[in-house]
Amino acid sequence: MLSFFTFIIAMFITMVLIPPLMRSAEKLSFIDDPGERKVHEIPIPRIGGVAMVAGAVTPILMWVERPPLVLAFLVGIGIILVFGVWDDRKALDFRLKFLGQFLAITVVIFYGGVEIRYLPFHSIDPVPAYVSIPFTYFALLGVTNAINLADGLDGLAGGTMLLTIAAIGLLAFLAGDDLLVVFCLAVMGSIIGFLRYNTYPAQVFMGDCGSQFLGFSVGVLVIILTQDSNPALSPAMTLLILGLPIVDTFIVMGQRVYERRSPFKPDRNHVHHRLLELGFDHYEAVLIIYIAQAALVTSAFVFRFESDLFNLLVFAGAMSGIMLAFNAAHRLGWSAHGKPGGKSRTPLGTFVRRIRASGVLSDYPVVFVAVAVPCYLLYAVMHSGQIPVDGAVSSLVLFIIAAAALALFRQSEGVHLIERVVVYVAATMAVYYWHTTTMRYQGPYSFENVFFLLLTTAIVVSYRFAQPRKFTVTPTDFLVIFIAVVAPGMVGSLVTQSSIMAIGAKTVILFYAIEILIARSLGRELVFRSAVVGILALMTLKGGINPAFL
Repeated sequence: MLSFFTFIIAMFITMVLIPPLMRSAEKLSFIDDPGERKVHEIPIPRIGGVAMVAGAVTPILMWVERPPLVLAFLVGIGIILVFGVWDDRKALDFRLKFLGQFLAITVVIFYGGVEIRYLPFHSIDPVPAYVSIPFTYFALLGVTNAINLADGLDGLAGGTMLLTIAAIGLLAFLAGDDLLVVFCLAVMGSIIGFLRYNTYPAQVFMGDCGSQFLGFSVGVLVIILTQDSNPALSPAMTLLILGLPIVDTFIVMGQRVYERRSPFKPDRNHVHHRLLELGFDHYEAVLIIYIAQAALVTSAFVFRFESDLFNLLVFAGAMSGIMLAFNAAHRLGWSAHGKPGGKSRTPLGTFVRRIRASGVLSDYPVVFVAVAVPCYLLYAVMHSGQIPVDGAVSSLVLFIIAAAALALFRQSEGVHLIERVVVYVAATMAVYYWHTTTMRYQGPYSFENVFFLLLTTAIVVSYRFAQPRKFTVTPTDFLVIFIAVVAPGMVGSLVTQSSIMAIGAKTVILFYAIEILIARSLGRELVFRSAVVGILALMTLKGGINPAFL
């Protein structure tokens, strides 16, 4: 349960810190002004990385023991934070950037023992230190800066790295490395909390502080995975699991060298730039990159035990395919939406517009969510086993808060912040105790899995076709739901009934469903509040049966 709450705490700390940091950004000189290589047209705060670091580090400090690896990881993140904040305020020379990265990497190598000892096409024996240490420096510097370069569109760097870290966490879970799982969940929680404010149109940027934090963290985590957690994994698989940012870096730098330009001189030849040049709008470009990243990460999972040569061929094939696709589109003069200003008038598009105008796709799914979520939570609590003492006490406290809020805010429209927090915690507890206190069928076609598939479908449709859009669909929403739905299925029978993966997936889906209910309550606030109070009362009673509670 601590692993799961690591994710939740990291997410909420990040979400809570970003609004006040945004308000202070101008005073602190954390403003990103529009420029030639930038796609935004108004000044935007670039202070989100500070919140991400705080969100990721806090739960680790709260309950994770601190052997050298943990301390080295935290100190390395601290160094990245200092130099990243400095860079976001003063626009540091690249040599100072490298100095900060070099210091952070030095700490994790020599104090934390993070080292690339097993190389592709090498024997099963580790390479000598005079080879492994320089290669580790090179790899971590490369990954850190590759992620930094990939941060070019709203939600881009965070979304792609969310997929990568989810895959690392999944493989760590299968390898039984609990510490690495906690690291991954902490960083994932901070990313999701940040992406709520960073999806198009972005309210805040992560800045170099955030992108370097992600790059450094991902590099360290993937090294721990392949070198310590499960050395049987193909070292070359790391190229696939890092995915599109690495592909993009190879393509861009190769092109610069081919054109006899400095490989470090910025330009507009990155994948996201080229997608925009082909006529895709911001939303479409980000979604395409997410799909490509998901394909590469999934390939890494599927081919993780294949030979190094096979994984390198898959990576080279992906890189070649992307290059050929862009070159062909450029030569043919192809545009995503035809002529500038033109709109698609396909029969399918016309049909969808008519259905959307009718309100069927915006109203019915919301009604389904409004009925399904309270019913599921009540069913889960009713059929869970005995709730422990600490759970009963927590439920009682939340019940008192929820009942007081119901009395105080009964006549008000909308859901108060206190009520929002209570319902999130109550939903998390209901799912957790439902999973950990009962024994039931958990096959792929179980009633519960079918229910969540239907609920996910209703959520996606509601986000996409809501009128008016109080809580609009973003590429991040699709991304998070994709992870929540797909990740548990990738491990199959290896996951136990109390699996953290299943709990996390269902809780994330419920969180999105709750956001729909809050955003589009349509006068049903009283019913929603009463259901929450009833769920908490039931959990309190089930815990009160425990003699220790009495």
